Amino acid sequence: MAAFAAGTIGVTRLTASPDAATVADQAIVDSLTAQVTAADWTNMDHDMAKDAPGYKMPPAMMPGMPEDGNQRLAITVTVVNTSEDTRPFRPDEEFTLRAGAEGKARTPRSDTFGDLPRLAPRNAVNGLLFFDLPTEELTESPAWLEWTHGDTTHRLAIPMDGVSAPPNHSHNP
Repeated sequence: MAAFAAGTIGVTRLTASPDAATVADQAIVDSLTAQVTAADWTNMDHDMAKDAPGYKMPPAMMPGMPEDGNQRLAITVTVVNTSEDTRPFRPDEEFTLRAGAEGKARTPRSDTFGDLPRLAPRNAVNGLLFFDLPTEELTESPAWLEWTHGDTTHRLAIPMDGVSAPPNHSHNP
């Protein structure tokens, strides 16, 4: 099943495999509400001058860069604790990107949440999760952000400001 919804800023991917659970805009577990608020491809080109075309540094020259054929996807997640109690929360362990024809699981390459073990009462946190993957796994097949908190798993829609990725540079043209 594939469904696309037009948003005010762009296109929202609301896709899931035929046997998948429902993909939603937000999920609530244990008084925590999670929502993907943005997603976009990160431009990894290094433009050293105003007229330079840019160059994607290979991983051997710049550790941490995506492998050849992959691009980096940045997904912004907002989580709100609506309760009067502190809730355990580990974003780097709880979120997984599912993409590709077989719904391959991808753990975050990195994130901006830091070492966040809990979320205080009536507080919210925004952060970025970064995933490296071939662009076609997101643009040509079902994709969702899977959130597993405790024993509960939800699938969150990934809103894209533009489904197309930046040009895929080859390290050995």
